[in-house]
Amino acid sequence: MKIKNTIVIMADTLQFNYLGCYGNDWIKTPNIDRLAREGVLFENAYTEGLPTVPCRRAMHTGRYTLHAKGWTALDPEDTTIADLTWGKGIDTALIFDCPMYRLPKFGYTRGFDKVWFLHGHEGDHYYYSNDPLIHYKVEDFHEDHVLKTANETIGEDVLAPLLHETACYLQNRQYWKTEEDQNVAKVMKMAVKYLENVDRNKSFFLWVDSFDPHEPWDSPSVYDPEMDCPYDPGYEGKDQFMPLMVPVEGIYTEEEMHHIRMLYAENVTMVDTWVGHLLDYIKKSGLEQNTLIMFVSDHGAPMGNGEHGHGIMRKCRPWPYEELSHIPFILKGPGIPHGKREPSFVQSVDVAPTVTDWMGLGVHHEMQGKSLLPLAKGEVDKVRDFAIAGYHKYSWSIITHDWSFIHWVKEDEKKLSEFMFSMYGKGILKSAKHLAAQADHKENYLPKKKRSKEEKMHAAAATLDGEDQWTCTPGSVAEVPEKDELFDRKTDPFQLKNIATAHPEKAAELYMRLREFMSELQTT
Repeated sequence: MKIKNTIVIMADTLQFNYLGCYGNDWIKTPNIDRLAREGVLFENAYTEGLPTVPCRRAMHTGRYTLHAKGWTALDPEDTTIADLTWGKGIDTALIFDCPMYRLPKFGYTRGFDKVWFLHGHEGDHYYYSNDPLIHYKVEDFHEDHVLKTANETIGEDVLAPLLHETACYLQNRQYWKTEEDQNVAKVMKMAVKYLENVDRNKSFFLWVDSFDPHEPWDSPSVYDPEMDCPYDPGYEGKDQFMPLMVPVEGIYTEEEMHHIRMLYAENVTMVDTWVGHLLDYIKKSGLEQNTLIMFVSDHGAPMGNGEHGHGIMRKCRPWPYEELSHIPFILKGPGIPHGKREPSFVQSVDVAPTVTDWMGLGVHHEMQGKSLLPLAKGEVDKVRDFAIAGYHKYSWSIITHDWSFIHWVKEDEKKLSEFMFSMYGKGILKSAKHLAAQADHKENYLPKKKRSKEEKMHAAAATLDGEDQWTCTPGSVAEVPEKDELFDRKTDPFQLKNIATAHPEKAAELYMRLREFMSELQTT
């Protein structure tokens, strides 16, 4: 069998327009830009189900999540890339630092021969949870007026767990000594170590999953007090690298929001540096000759007002706007054209079929995504006419070349969708029994411990309507727009002016097109 390898490089929370290859002219990303020059860049790539876990579910299974399932575990019947490699003589490895991703109860490590979870990122609350804060105070990284206004606006019950989140991260961070302690650095170095030792006489599949540039945005100027942020050197306020997940109006000044964005830009540059560390080794070792490299993100990040976000900071509400759903997606490998920019629509569900197709495993019959190899090579003009995106049970959107339309799911539709759509069409009852059975196996869960008041408040706030449907944020309980939205992509790419009232026929057409597609998903 001809040896074929695949390396998927995932960068969490990476906005496509913060990369040079996607048109940014001021943020330095030379390594990812080089990858794009040496491969195919997909200009209209969208994640279909938001946020972190649903995105990865779609990527690993090649199946849409939006209509059926949100932030939940893999079902036993779900077939992943790693599952399909079993018995095929393919070495598989997962290297990651995403805290939510690690829990055995979710099942996302299933099927891999080797798994490395690297501790220390935001959300990894258990690693140094008993250590006191020696070098830092939470207040050092939040302006006083922000804390005061946030307390008055969102209340102590929401603010306290947000500050607790910062404290948990600082407990990890206080032990850093050099830039190589940064989370992305540890992930990419471990990936190189795996490649140095992998058996070259058989194929391998490596998934490298960096939680950076996900917040906290604390590199490297925040880490080094002697260094100014290169993208905002004159700033004199506090480095609010873990901004509160709140609507920004009345809480952050424009100057503060700008600095937060500049810290994010600096973090993107750091991610690029360490992705370059991995790419350099791939080139130096000769692995490029038989390896498909895929670079992708799960979603972007809203950061303020205007084109930067719809008045929110971080993933604050279940909104599928452009800054969240439009993702970078680059493909490079033998037989893949260099420097091609592909404008047709691709989605997160295309990751799995592309990988399995390249590895010689074919496209599994349950996968709803498409292999992108024919598209990349110019053998077909497109794999779909539009993209979809949204939050399970809260928002559906459809994106065409000319328009984007967002449907805000109503309460009666939520109940209807539960009736119409079983989980992946495979039975809610069966899946529920599986999850219930898992609860009896203590090894699938973290050791139980007495939770603090702040931890309990955080857990309570991180639900939608009391459901176990986590969207990463207490802000998710905020109201969503009452009316559906229509945007002209050519004149308003960041969806700032709703023109649904001015174009009711187009809005109705896209709604029906979206509804028909969502209905069809249950049959495939």
